[in-house]
Amino acid sequence: MHRLFITALACFMSVSVFGQTPFPSGSKILCLGDSRVEGSETYDSYRYELWKDLIDCNWNFDLVGTESDPILYPSYQNNIFDPNHQGIGGQTTYDVLSELPYVLSDIGIVNIVLICIGGNDALNEGSSSIPDAIENISSIIELLQSNNPQVLILIEQIAPGLNSMMTTDLTQALQTLNTGIEQLADNQTTITSNVIAVDMSYAWQDSYLADDVHYNSIGAEIVATRYTDVLKTIYQCNSVNSILDFQKEKSIVNTFNLLGRKVNRTTNQILFHIYDDGSVEKKFHVE
Repeated sequence: MHRLFITALACFMSVSVFGQTPFPSGSKILCLGDSRVEGSETYDSYRYELWKDLIDCNWNFDLVGTESDPILYPSYQNNIFDPNHQGIGGQTTYDVLSELPYVLSDIGIVNIVLICIGGNDALNEGSSSIPDAIENISSIIELLQSNNPQVLILIEQIAPGLNSMMTTDLTQALQTLNTGIEQLADNQTTITSNVIAVDMSYAWQDSYLADDVHYNSIGAEIVATRYTDVLKTIYQCNSVNSILDFQKEKSIVNTFNLLGRKVNRTTNQILFHIYDDGSVEKKFHVE
């Protein structure tokens, strides 16, 4: 079981782990990117699910950015959702790079940055845009490390859109982009600043999408879980969920597999349990 988990985790992340350390209390976390970060009324951002995951670890953190989510999300464990972020629909890597100095000047030093960019470059101009996109991402990493030489950067290897829209050129563009992101993570990691590529494209399914490119609730949960799983390899997760689960009974209302399909068989596969209180729990059941 333990061996299986490590193998699965290795499939979607490229990480040089410095060792498990206490989470730096009060860390500023910047969610940076495009509409997949921003979210909307019709599709989901991973940020709400990530926020809940970090609360589950009992970490003291602050989501930062010059943008504020207008959507009112349910409170969680008596906490009100932190709406701040830096996700703007339609932005390319050039747009993010151009605006980042002003953003950092406004919000100050950031400790952890989660980056999702490059998808719009590929959508707008295809494969021809990728060399410039990779160069822009490299400059973004340099700016973040200049802002804080000890910053932790998690950068997505982009998940694809619907199969029906993924042309040969667009597929090649994303593959080239994701390979370049992994190389940037290796090359721009320093002694004090870890840059980690997180593969969101691994085992990605159409059923995770609300439209051609944006996440539905299952997709948002998967992206948040992948980010959180990487953070847990670095920082100690002081989870209080196991105690709370014993204190409060709750019932499963739906169970989905990784394909986003409802299932009845609950053994030998990864499952997402949806409870009557709105919470989501990922489990691997073994016979």
